[in-house]
Amino acid sequence: MAVSTDFGFCSREAIAPFSSLRPLRPAAGTHTSTGRWRSSKAAVFANYHLPMDSLEVKNRTSTEDIKKFRLITAIKTPYLPDGRFDLEAYDSLMNIQIINGAEGVIVGGTTGEGHLMSWDEHIMLIGHTVNCFGTSVKVIGYTGSNSTREAIHATEQGFAVGMHAALHINPYYGKTSLRGLVSHFETVLAMGPTIIYNVPSRT
Repeated sequence: MAVSTDFGFCSREAIAPFSSLRPLRPAAGTHTSTGRWRSSKAAVFANYHLPMDSLEVKNRTSTEDIKKFRLITAIKTPYLPDGRFDLEAYDSLMNIQIINGAEGVIVGGTTGEGHLMSWDEHIMLIGHTVNCFGTSVKVIGYTGSNSTREAIHATEQGFAVGMHAALHINPYYGKTSLRGLVSHFETVLAMGPTIIYNVPSRT
């Protein structure tokens, strides 16, 4: 089944069902005495990987382009009763943003319930937004954290799935020193175009 929107095209067939994937052929020496082969790994699937390399430039925009945006909206993340994302409602909200002139959207920020998501959910939603709407609007993924290590990892993955820019927050609650703050941002700003989200009451 294909899902078409005014500004993007997402095909469910584009994602191969897990059951349709086939193991790689065994390497020499992996056959058992019965003639059957046994993989040396628990599960090995051909061409089923997502390289997470932020150095691979995909859709990144420039900081100067971000400064020129007239309208960036923080998109809500609708949920189904069972706690999963309601992607149909989400896509509808995305279309509304684009129709009304948004040039960028922030995915998984505070408005988007990012604090309730796992990092896997964050990256999935960023990737979904890029795949369906990335040619019509710039996707700014919230990949900030009060942990520099987590912020690096999430930002690496966000750029790998195609986000145009990152949104980072000052390390919060466990307030750091000015030196720590500078060190944190020097690390993440080097990874790609970034908007800093400052909440003085909490940082």
